Amino acid sequence: MIETIAGKLSRGDYDGVTGGMVSVDGKLLFEAYVGGNDADKRHDVRSATKSITSLLIGELVEDGSLSSVNVKVSKILPDEFAHMANDDPRRGIRIEDILTMRTGLACNDWVPASLGQEDKMYKTRDWAAFLLSQPLAHEIGEHFSYCTGGVVLLGRAIEKLSGMDVPSFAEERLFRPLGIVGAKWEKTPTGHTDTGGHLRFSLPDLHKLGVLMLNMGRVGDTQVVTEDWIKASTKEHTNIHERHERYGYLWWLNSGEVKGKAVSLIFAHGNGGNFIFIMPELNLVAAFTGKNYGKPTQFIPMQILTKEIVPALIN
Repeated sequence: MIETIAGKLSRGDYDGVTGGMVSVDGKLLFEAYVGGNDADKRHDVRSATKSITSLLIGELVEDGSLSSVNVKVSKILPDEFAHMANDDPRRGIRIEDILTMRTGLACNDWVPASLGQEDKMYKTRDWAAFLLSQPLAHEIGEHFSYCTGGVVLLGRAIEKLSGMDVPSFAEERLFRPLGIVGAKWEKTPTGHTDTGGHLRFSLPDLHKLGVLMLNMGRVGDTQVVTEDWIKASTKEHTNIHERHERYGYLWWLNSGEVKGKAVSLIFAHGNGGNFIFIMPELNLVAAFTGKNYGKPTQFIPMQILTKEIVPALIN
């Protein structure tokens, strides 16, 4: 059954899916690519970038550069908040509020009419200024609203606290220990790093990040990311009822039952069908790349995982 899935993927039978890589218990089950793609090709993984940004925030907490996720962003980036009155409630937005998509700002990427929607942000020069010009639409920390601009602001916090640009910090603390080379970040118009999307990554590199998550931050004998941060990142902080999913620190969470077996799912998702899946109960890691940007078919990898791969393994 697994070989059949790999063959279908290689032939391009899954519309718009360009590659897939699956392992169980550390053993590779398959690595397959559609023609024109290979292990060296870097894909724009879109919002899967956000989950990687979460790991970088964890590194700041580990080394003490960030004392807590409860620190207010305005304390880290006073210049970005300088236009606000001292009693402006937006000064109370914490790092955790961004990690959980609960800033309260009028920013919802899923609603084109939203004031802070990402496509409007991309048309401006200073993305942080755009985000922080938005009014509050909800109480801070209370309401989930998917907002790329907030995660872009985390990039500036990483720069400020680490004293390094984001690509250098990611290379030193995360990518090099994982053996990831050639990752390419995009820049914002003001020269900062786009930590909300558009990181270019290969399929094997996505898979390596999934293995890191499954192994609670370890690579061999090296603890690259603390176990505490992995647990905090994959703990439910928000329930998104309309999607029947939950959210951690920029990681998606889901759970269900397959053939009577309860399973949980941790995943990073980028528009187009770019995914990292981790299923702890099965010791499974799966990564997919795709080109179904803005289409419902971007979720085909989720269907491959839940309706084909997992049932085959449980059998």
